[in-house]
Amino acid sequence: MQSLQDRAEVALLSNIPSEHADAFLAAQPWLRNLDHVAFSGKIKAAKPDPGAFHHCVAALRAEPADFLFIDDREENVHAAQAIGMNAHLFIKLHQLTAAIDTWLPPRAA
Repeated sequence: MQSLQDRAEVALLSNIPSEHADAFLAAQPWLRNLDHVAFSGKIKAAKPDPGAFHHCVAALRAEPADFLFIDDREENVHAAQAIGMNAHLFIKLHQLTAAIDTWLPPRAA
C-alpha cells in the first residue's frame, strides 16, 4: 500500500494564528515531511478566504484543478471549489480514503 506522499505532493493549510504556529510546528515534527505547510497567521489569509487557497497554489507551483482539498468544514470546501480546486468534505475516514483513491490513482512502480 502506497502512502499519500508516495502518490502526490501533500500540503497542510491550517487556520492557526501566528502566535501558535511555531509552537505547533515544533510539537508536530511530522509536518516538516510535508511538501508545504501554511498557517493562516503566517500567510495573512485564513480559510475560507480565497487568498489562503491561492497561497498554496502558488507555493506548489500548480493550478487549482491540480489540488484535492480536504476539510471538515463545508464552507471551506465550497470556497476551495469556487477557485477551481477539487474538494472533499471530511466526515468519515473510509469515505476519505475512497475519495482520494478515486481522485488520485496509485502511481506506477
